[in-house]
Amino acid sequence: MKGFGRWFVNYGLVASVFLGTAGVGVLAYRLEGSPWRWPLVALVLGGFGTIAGIFWIRKYVDRHTKASEQGSQR
Repeated sequence: MKGFGRWFVNYGLVASVFLGTAGVGVLAYRLEGSPWRWPLVALVLGGFGTIAGIFWIRKYVDRHTKASEQGSQR
């Protein structure tokens, strides 16, 4: 797999979560004085937590895949 397909598989989910989070962030920024502002800020923080979780899971899976490949080569 080359080019855009590889990028999409690796980073498409992160990009979509980031774009959704950015949209909610802009909405929270524009709702000055609204009671909905802080719940939207909490959603933005949750979005960034989701992105961090995706990268952590990816790193975890890569680490275990590499360990199982090294174990099968012995």
